Amino acid sequence: MRMRKTGGGLAMAAALLLTACAAPAPPPDPAEEALLSDFRQVTYGAERPGGDRLAKWEIPIRAAFVGESEEAYREEARRHLADLGALTGLEIAEAAAGEANLLIFFADDPFAAARRHRSLYAHRIFDTRSFDDLIARMEQSATCFGLLWGGWPSGRTIDFSVVFIRTGLGARTVKGCLVQETAEILGPRFGLDPDADSVFSDSGKQVDLTPRDRLFLQILYDPRLKPGMGWAEAEPLARAALRELRSGRPPVGG
Repeated sequence: MRMRKTGGGLAMAAALLLTACAAPAPPPDPAEEALLSDFRQVTYGAERPGGDRLAKWEIPIRAAFVGESEEAYREEARRHLADLGALTGLEIAEAAAGEANLLIFFADDPFAAARRHRSLYAHRIFDTRSFDDLIARMEQSATCFGLLWGGWPSGRTIDFSVVFIRTGLGARTVKGCLVQETAEILGPRFGLDPDADSVFSDSGKQVDLTPRDRLFLQILYDPRLKPGMGWAEAEPLARAALRELRSGRPPVGG
C-alpha cells in the first residue's frame, strides 16, 4: 500500500509541476488592439444587431475621369490610384467612361454633376427614389462623396463605384476629397472619430494617407480576408496580417 501511495503522490506532484510550468498568455498589446479596433470601425462600422460584412474588390478596377478639370488634378488622381494599387495588389488602370467600373467626376458642383451625368451609372441604381433622397441629404453637408455597388454583404465583391470631387474650393480640398473618397470606395466605408489621425476621420486635417490608413488598406486586401466575412471570422486573420506588417514581413500571400 505504501508503494501505491508513493506512486500516486509522485504522479500528482508531476501533474502539479506541469501545471505550474505552463506559460501564461501574453498581455494584450495596446497598440495592436487600438489598430484592430479602428480597422474594425472603418470596415464594419458601429456594432449593431447582426453586424456587417466585409466589402472589397476582387476584380480589376478600370477608372475614368469625367468632367472638365485641370490636368494637374487628373495627374494627382493617377498618382494616387497607382499608390492604391501598390498597397492593395489591385490592378488599377485608366479606361474610357463607357468601359469603366470606377467613375471619378471633377466638378465645381458635384451634386449637379451627379444629376447631369446620371446616364453613366443609371444602370446601377435599383431604387430611384431612395437614390434621389440620398443625394438630396448629402447635398446639405457633404463636400464630396462616393457611392459603391456590389453583392456585399452576401459575399460578392464590390464591382462598381462613382466618386464626385468638388473642384471649386481649391487644390487642398480636391486632394483631400480625392484621397479619402477613392480609399473609401475600396471598402473602408465608415468614418473614424474627428480627432483620429486618418483620412477616414472626415475632419479634413489629413489630405494624404497616413501610415495608419495604409495599414488598414493592406490588412483589408490581405488575401486571407474575403468579401462577406463577419468580424468574428475576419478578426484573427486581420490580427495575423497586422502582426506581419508591423514586424516588417509581407503578409502571407501578399
